[in-house]
Amino acid sequence: MTEQLKTNHDIRIVNLTTKDSVLCMFGEVRNDEQQVVGYRMLYPFTLSLGNVNEDGTMPINYSRFCPFSPVEEHRMGGEHILTVVYPDNGILGNYVAKLKELGLTEEQIFFEEKPDGDNSEPNQAAE
Repeated sequence: MTEQLKTNHDIRIVNLTTKDSVLCMFGEVRNDEQQVVGYRMLYPFTLSLGNVNEDGTMPINYSRFCPFSPVEEHRMGGEHILTVVYPDNGILGNYVAKLKELGLTEEQIFFEEKPDGDNSEPNQAAE
């Protein structure tokens, strides 16, 4: 039996039109009228696959999305996004460890699971 996917967070893999797969805390950008005008990626890392190991596994490489800037928030329009999906629990665990190294706490990363099992997404990613 596989472990149930953890979904009480805003962490997503965002697949961009550039073919980059970006692991980040993902959220919407809204205007004063609460209309979605764009999206933001906080603490983004580009994911790539490494070479196949002798046992058949493939390592996942993490690199900073934009190593040219110290800014950890990137905003973009929806036309640059192909898909947005939850990461598997292994990738989530690695990313949470990286976020904790940056000083984020569990409370800033995860939100409380609702007792009825409804973990629908909040409107914005954690700050």
